[in-house]
Amino acid sequence: MRYGIWLIAVLVTLLGLLLPTVGHADALDDGVRRVALQLQCPVCEGETAADSPSGLAKDMRALIRTRLAAGVSDQQILDEFVASYGDSILTEPPKRGISLGVWLGPTIAVLLGVVVLGLLLRAWRRTPSPSAAALAAAPDPEVTEEYVRFREEFGR
Repeated sequence: MRYGIWLIAVLVTLLGLLLPTVGHADALDDGVRRVALQLQCPVCEGETAADSPSGLAKDMRALIRTRLAAGVSDQQILDEFVASYGDSILTEPPKRGISLGVWLGPTIAVLLGVVVLGLLLRAWRRTPSPSAAALAAAPDPEVTEEYVRFREEFGR
């Protein structure tokens, strides 16, 4: 009987020691996914390092796991990847420099199109079309002379 109590005590102690590591592993996996979702896979176009099946993405996730286990912050890990690969490694590159054009370009293009369309509509509205009454009131002298000569020649 004593042996059974001793065995139960050892098992409870081991279980107590293992449970925190399982919880830590889950937290570490969540951290790896959180950071990897912010990084593009350099091999797979349009996929994050968290979702890519490539070997490089697996290596990236392993590196992230190691760095997180060492207590490095998410931002420091991201900065290390940016230092190695450039801003294009980030799923949301910073809004500065040339990438600012990517963010502002479509907005500027739409605004420019609205302005051009407005100017065209305003110009079309202001251009008066000559009415039939205005044309009849002021006939062209050359046309009138030609008409008179035609009538004299053909007698109509």
